Amino acid sequence: MTNEDDFTRLPDRPRAEDLVVEVPAFEDDRPAPEPAPPAAAPELVAATEFARTSHAAPTIRRTQFRAGAWIAGVPIAVLAVVAVVQILLPR
Repeated sequence: MTNEDDFTRLPDRPRAEDLVVEVPAFEDDRPAPEPAPPAAAPELVAATEFARTSHAAPTIRRTQFRAGAWIAGVPIAVLAVVAVVQILLPR
């Protein structure tokens, strides 16, 4: 078979039925969030949101601490390595 024979005919077009994937449906069993209070009471909206999020993990603080540790820790570690190398290497 030559290269010309390989590309003289295009492959058949796939049927739409061959491309359909059936996904079984499942019931969403997550708890529904509480309905928002009326918009006429902004204090109630703020209090409800505060109460809803007060028990959640403080992700912002945890992320800030991790970023701060990287920002401060990497230069300190580099300086410590440079200091140890300078002390241990004879001049």
